[in-house]
Amino acid sequence: MNLWERRTYFANLLAEHLLLSLGSLLAVTFLGILIGIFVFYSSKSRKIILPLINFLYTIPSIAMFGLLIPLVGIGLQNALIVLILYGLLPIVRSTYTGFKEVPAQLVEAAQGLGSTRSQVLKNIYFPLALPSILSGLRITVVMIVALTGLAALIGAGGLGQAIFRGLNTMNTSLIVAGSLGISLFAILGDQWIATFEKDNSLQRLISKNATRKQKNRIIFPSLIVLIFAIAALIYINPISSENAKTIVVASKPTSEQFILGEIISQEIEQNTDIKVIRKFGIGGGTTNIQPAMLSGDLDVYVEYTGTSWLNVLKEKLPENHLINYIDLDKIYQRKFKLKWLGLLGFNNTYGLAISNKDQNNISTYSQLANQSQNYTFGAEFDFFERSDAFPGLKKTYPFNFKKLEEMDINLRYKAFEEGKINTVDVFTTDAQIKNLNLKVLKDDKNYFPNYEAGIVIRQEILKKYPEVEGLLNKLQGKISTEKMQELNYQVEIEKKSPAEVAKNFLKTLKN
Repeated sequence: MNLWERRTYFANLLAEHLLLSLGSLLAVTFLGILIGIFVFYSSKSRKIILPLINFLYTIPSIAMFGLLIPLVGIGLQNALIVLILYGLLPIVRSTYTGFKEVPAQLVEAAQGLGSTRSQVLKNIYFPLALPSILSGLRITVVMIVALTGLAALIGAGGLGQAIFRGLNTMNTSLIVAGSLGISLFAILGDQWIATFEKDNSLQRLISKNATRKQKNRIIFPSLIVLIFAIAALIYINPISSENAKTIVVASKPTSEQFILGEIISQEIEQNTDIKVIRKFGIGGGTTNIQPAMLSGDLDVYVEYTGTSWLNVLKEKLPENHLINYIDLDKIYQRKFKLKWLGLLGFNNTYGLAISNKDQNNISTYSQLANQSQNYTFGAEFDFFERSDAFPGLKKTYPFNFKKLEEMDINLRYKAFEEGKINTVDVFTTDAQIKNLNLKVLKDDKNYFPNYEAGIVIRQEILKKYPEVEGLLNKLQGKISTEKMQELNYQVEIEKKSPAEVAKNFLKTLKN
């Protein structure tokens, strides 16, 4: 599917990015100037506030998004807080510096003529500090537009979603389109603020000495921004009674999850009058989605039995490593008020793979462990952290790899293709197994449990929309492991969109 056919998708992302960036910028400008003025007048607070803002700025933005999830959940509120916190430093600093550099003799002269403190602030400090403030604002607007791209990781939308979806589905055109969109926004934002600086237009406007041309130079670009913001708001939230009925469908950041999220979303949209809000590609997967389900920020998503049993419930595996789905569902209903709507029919468990061209006659994990000193193993960060993945795997098999490479989940196959690693962790439904001609080794000690996919939904949603349960139950057992690998192949290798693949799959169910 080309980018033009995705125009509705990109229009939505553009609108989300504009509103989130602009809202954050307005809040940062107001708060930053106030704080900058406050620390200028208060030397005691300056010693606390400025170092604190500097400290917050040193925390990686992606970590800040994650740290706020337990407090405010995912989505818009989380994104706004992070963007405001990061945007404060340049504005506070530039405001404080601008005020500090105002010549003392001008202030003394104004005070000598009987000006009050507020009059000195309004007529001396602020106009003279304005060039410094605007300089900080130009830095801030570019930074906020760029950071808004990361907000997609916590379900806040924006053009970053296209970038991450492109990475997750190996679609370069999406990555380029999302990146260019963010760059264009940053350039336009910088030029918008630059109009306030040109010929001291804003200073003259404040002092009421601006010419008509200078006034127009400020008013027209700002009016255009306002019009676009209102249009974006109406586009995202059209005034309609239908919007009262909504369901939020979430997905983890993989091709498979995008496809399954679309299957659920389209099944609901085609058969009910419920509006589906898609929150796809949420970074951290279960770690961030599960709390958001409990808080009500998300309503439904596809989970895997092994992940739920080991990472959510923190239960030990049965001796046969087979997780009882019925027991799992009962615990979820009792403990979380969440319900499993059956299993979809495929098992997407972990695996280890090497090239089919490998000459060492290896077919099992034990054989790989015996020769592991000759192999470089690459996997996603999550694999090295999860108790059910590498830490436990090493206790079962004595792996001693020559080198371990940690990377994003969607880059590990690229690393294998380029020869940077020669052993990789896989999921059994991955399209790249076929595409790269990989040999999936046998787990001869049965370490990995089953990871059967099923739909998890909030019980509150089922009470509110009882028709949804029957609809989604129709998907039980309809997707085999081979079928899921085929669907993933269509997205990752044939470059079809998850929405198109889901649509075609649902058509086959009706035939």
